[in-house]
Amino acid sequence: MRIARSSVRSILNGTYESAEINALVKVCHALAVPYVRRRLSGDVVLRRTLELNIGDFAFDCLADLFAFAASGEFPHFQAYFAAYPPEGLTDEEVLVHLRRLVFSHVNQGIFRLYNEVDPSLGKVIRNIKLALQQFDSLVLIARFGVPCLAPAEGDRMLQSRSIEIEELETGLRSYIRGKSNIPFMLGKLALFLHESRDVCRVIPLTNAAIVFRSIYSTNFGDEAYSSSIEENLDVSNLHEIVHEAVEDVRKRMSPQYLKRKKIRPSLLDIYFRVIEERMKLTFSGDGSESGLKELLGRHLNGMTDIDYRSKHRSRLEYLSRMAGKEVARRLNMK
Repeated sequence: MRIARSSVRSILNGTYESAEINALVKVCHALAVPYVRRRLSGDVVLRRTLELNIGDFAFDCLADLFAFAASGEFPHFQAYFAAYPPEGLTDEEVLVHLRRLVFSHVNQGIFRLYNEVDPSLGKVIRNIKLALQQFDSLVLIARFGVPCLAPAEGDRMLQSRSIEIEELETGLRSYIRGKSNIPFMLGKLALFLHESRDVCRVIPLTNAAIVFRSIYSTNFGDEAYSSSIEENLDVSNLHEIVHEAVEDVRKRMSPQYLKRKKIRPSLLDIYFRVIEERMKLTFSGDGSESGLKELLGRHLNGMTDIDYRSKHRSRLEYLSRMAGKEVARRLNMK
């Protein structure tokens, strides 16, 4: 849509007028409403516990997206489109990127709702994301905009039917004996999905969290699921731990990357900044839309997909895994 491209360019250039902002809000709202409706239709918790005015909720999410600084800039748009200059994009491409940005903020809004409506489920979701930092059999992906768990390798059976939540719980219970922590249950979930032959092996993150909590509460008591390694930590504590862990990995790894691999100090600094940003997004909201490549692109203007794969991907992902393990180690000491 031409109006979207024109309005985004005006925002980035600082030459916008109120009419252009209003027009862009309408475009974003039109993108957000069907996405919110789709998320609610497939989300057990929100469907059962909330009676939302979908349009109002979409506007709440957009209020955060359109927050502007005292200078008059729109920081969310500035940060996202730094990697995708609209001048080099078609109207359709701008709309694709705008859709991703809107969906990301809707996901963050939904994550906040979990914490308000069902804090214990929000905690389980956060613990699953935390465990994924040290777990390589399952990955967090976005399918139709919905955060999902999927096997890291192998056929995901996307053409097969989706598994019902009751069926998932029954199947997973047959794999679990005795008391189990979140990483152990993720391992069993990975095994259950691998051995499933007639269902899609991609599971909505919320459904997995509901099943995990149900198994904990029925097997080990109503409060057992909250006895996690981060139960007494709030988001600010987690962010501090992430920062300290990333700094520790930076100190240990910088000498060999600077001397042996000949990486520029400024680029290595960006790598660790991106890693820290990504991990903080994971803990404070739904960061599934903001991957390492996207975050790196915000710091390296003009970076192409080929540049990322050939120059940055292996190094950045390796350092990110190391930082994730260090965060998990520190949290396990709490």
